[in-house]
Amino acid sequence: MISIFAKPAFEAKGHLMRVSSIIRGEQLAAYMPNARLNPPSGYENDICIYVKPMIRRGQDYKFEKHSYIDIHDGFELRHTLRKYPEVGCISISDHSTEVLVQYIKNKIVTIPHHHLNFERAKRADVRNVVTRVGVTGSPAAFQFIPEVIRKGLAERGMQLLEWSHFYPRTSVAKFHQNIDIHLEWRPWKKQLSSPLKITNAASFGVPTIALMFDEPSFKEVEGCYIGVNTPEECLAKIDELRSNPTLYNDIAKVCLKKAEKYHIDNISKLYLELT
Repeated sequence: MISIFAKPAFEAKGHLMRVSSIIRGEQLAAYMPNARLNPPSGYENDICIYVKPMIRRGQDYKFEKHSYIDIHDGFELRHTLRKYPEVGCISISDHSTEVLVQYIKNKIVTIPHHHLNFERAKRADVRNVVTRVGVTGSPAAFQFIPEVIRKGLAERGMQLLEWSHFYPRTSVAKFHQNIDIHLEWRPWKKQLSSPLKITNAASFGVPTIALMFDEPSFKEVEGCYIGVNTPEECLAKIDELRSNPTLYNDIAKVCLKKAEKYHIDNISKLYLELT
């Protein structure tokens, strides 16, 4: 049996916090028949997974004998892992694992995020005309999308659709079903990162245009995105996808093929290998 411990998600200033608890806690516990979420007792002999626990540096914590910290993007948790070398670490990407081995000696198991398309649903409207660009994230993050891009899309008669509601899962899935291009625009790097947003879009056959294409974690899904360095280059690549249906369809096929690795069916099997 696997017991997953995750603090509930909550909203703060209009932004949903602890999305990791929904993805790695609620969704997995509901999907796997041998898993349960936040059991009050009887978990002493279980594989216990603590999803990005709120543990301050130096704070004592009682872990069970078969425990893992699902570190997600919580780089500060490396201090807790150093303090408890017997506790395993679950990493969200190959890149994150490469970073973590430089800081901790704990056992590290790489389990990527599953994407949101549990149903393997198809695009709602696969068209020859590409007009809708979608971006997901917190409202505060949307301010980093350059005005050059917003203006350029408007001049092309295209929509820029923003989505910041990550619950329920089906509403996020519906958003991805109705966009033609996914935009990943994060002008900063994280110590621990994953290509989750790209795989979410890829699961519907939606290509991504991504800033900072040298982001190491993106390499896991190479072929599903086009990397750019400037707003002008972003618009040029959008023009290419619009004017070249063969290019668009080729990327879409790669997206669907690579996204299968990240389906919850396949990701959940990795948890069965934990000891």
